[in-house]
Amino acid sequence: MYYKLPVAELPAVLPRVRALQASLGLAAAGLQTRVDTPDGIATVMETYPDIADAARFAQALEAAVAASDLPAALRAGRRTERFRSL
Repeated sequence: MYYKLPVAELPAVLPRVRALQASLGLAAAGLQTRVDTPDGIATVMETYPDIADAARFAQALEAAVAASDLPAALRAGRRTERFRSL
């Protein structure tokens, strides 16, 4: 899951994202950002490794996002990409 937001908004948003991740009960959830911030825009990526049931997790994540206090624009701008190890 990734999204973009102004760098200036990171301090206010990151605790909310961490609370969202904590609500999912996954100890291995991670949060990363790109090293570069072109035009003052940060790309933030949430990581959720080793999900056994992707469909069930997607439903849980969607419900957690809907119940979160993340800004509406950030919720709407979230993009999902799924990867697996080779």
